Amino acid sequence: MKVHYHTAASLAASAILYLLFKSWGMAAACFISGVFIDLDHILDYLREQGWPFKVRRFFEICHNGQFDRIMLIWHGWEWLALWSLAAWVTDWNPLITGALIGIALHMIMDTLHNCNSPISYSLLWRWQKGFVFDEVFPKIAEQKYAHRQSFRQRTQ
Repeated sequence: MKVHYHTAASLAASAILYLLFKSWGMAAACFISGVFIDLDHILDYLREQGWPFKVRRFFEICHNGQFDRIMLIWHGWEWLALWSLAAWVTDWNPLITGALIGIALHMIMDTLHNCNSPISYSLLWRWQKGFVFDEVFPKIAEQKYAHRQSFRQRTQ
């Protein structure tokens, strides 16, 4: 999902949290975690492409699913379970709870938008699949290869 969608959704969720709980910290934590969780895409890009980092190429690769392997170290339901436990243990600390809500919103949006099974966002499952992009995100891979085939037919 494109960053501007995550930004808008995180901003809206942050505003709602502020209106409900009057906590700038909770609202800020929700916004920051809901948007900046995507920094893990940069790690995958650099692992496959190396330096120098090229912004246009980065967005092209991410948008088109052009990864051989994909770790997405911060995109994992397992992290959400840990954040939930941390929020509960800290008696729902506003910063931790805000971060939990931002991460949960981001993960749900990615799951729904990217047409994947929720299991695709399990770190353990991706590890079991060797982080191979086409096995982790089969629907994106299917679309990617259908698009390539369509392009080849049009250019012949």
